[in-house]
Amino acid sequence: MHKKKLTSKDIARELGISRTVVSFVLNGKSKEMRISDELTRKVLDFVEASNYQPNYMAQSLKTGMTFTIGLIVADIANPFFAKMARTIEHELSKENYSVIFCSSDENIKNFNSQLDNLINRQVDGLILTPPIESAKTLSSLSSQKIPFVVIDRIFENLDINSVIINNHKAAYDATSKLIRFGRKNVALINVNNELITMNQRTQGYLDAVADHGLKVNPGLVKQLLFSNVEADVNQAIEDAISNRVDGILFTTNKLGVTGIQALYKMNKRIPEDIAIISFDDTDAYAVAKTPITAIKQPLDQMSREAVELLMELIESKGNDIPSKQIVLDASFIVRESCP
Repeated sequence: MHKKKLTSKDIARELGISRTVVSFVLNGKSKEMRISDELTRKVLDFVEASNYQPNYMAQSLKTGMTFTIGLIVADIANPFFAKMARTIEHELSKENYSVIFCSSDENIKNFNSQLDNLINRQVDGLILTPPIESAKTLSSLSSQKIPFVVIDRIFENLDINSVIINNHKAAYDATSKLIRFGRKNVALINVNNELITMNQRTQGYLDAVADHGLKVNPGLVKQLLFSNVEADVNQAIEDAISNRVDGILFTTNKLGVTGIQALYKMNKRIPEDIAIISFDDTDAYAVAKTPITAIKQPLDQMSREAVELLMELIESKGNDIPSKQIVLDASFIVRESCP
């Protein structure tokens, strides 16, 4: 026979307190409702000892909330976005939320379709890495007062909550590091330059080249499309080599992994022939034949900030609160490809 499931009413009866107090404690509102630390601890200790699990379906009917969040990333197969998704899921679990994952493949039609599906599922909020041409969709979400936070993307003309890194500084510092390593013909291999974040990486590279008294060689600046990365990277590498490249900055780890494989096939030595730095550190870079110096985005902090912003929006219950753009600094993981 199955043991009867414990309810908040049972907890209240066992502890000799009101069901309302139990509800406030379980929903993290002890301080807001001025419930003493002693009573809060008494409830939480009892809950832990009893393995109590809240009835989310009942809570949903009562509160109109589903305790689910929709997450749309660009490419869940990319280790950067996979780790981001896992970290966001972990942070949301602390708030007793579950996550529905989607991957848009940087396609606006996929993104809009997935967004409609998530809204129809009545998720309580959204964390998004929107593709190019998403401004109209995001503006519509804002007008409908649907809580959402954009992560790893910028939409300058929209008053929305976002969490990003300082992309210009990261690219500037990486290019400068390659130049200080003695490289005078540094290439940039970039993708989706229409995205403001990627354009900022391009501008960081260009500014660093100029500030070090070097001329930009157009043959070393490669702007690729997301849809045909592998073939385009191979061609970009060949073009860069014909322009006497001696250093490369890759703006994503997908570009980096593909490009490094191409360099090995062409019998290029790293860093003797070509020094390498790539955005978005991945496990593959640590175990490569020549370990790769990488720019590491602070994914744990980005995820925490995104979740905190989203919780503020959800708790505001549609009331207007000032939007925030949180800009964080990336760091270097220095390895042999550009020590």
